[in-house]
Amino acid sequence: MIFDNYNIQDIIESNGILIEIVFRWLIVRIIGVYTRYYFFKFIGNKKEIDQLNGDKASKNDDNFSQDFYNALVGLLVFCSISVGIAYLVFSNW
Repeated sequence: MIFDNYNIQDIIESNGILIEIVFRWLIVRIIGVYTRYYFFKFIGNKKEIDQLNGDKASKNDDNFSQDFYNALVGLLVFCSISVGIAYLVFSNW
């Protein structure tokens, strides 16, 4: 078998760290935050990046809700970009 010399738990943990880095950093902190920032800027409701990260709390916000919204928006944008790239690559246009 391919994984005879490796401990399966180590492989799962190393892949878990990679998934955590991609999900937390790329999707939530980069795509989610900046998409929300530019959306709020576009509609005229300027918010600071620190507030959208949850670093600087406003009156009614808590850190959990900011991370949730960042993750939701980040996943939607990431999936849309992935589908768009797949469509461009595999379509016959």
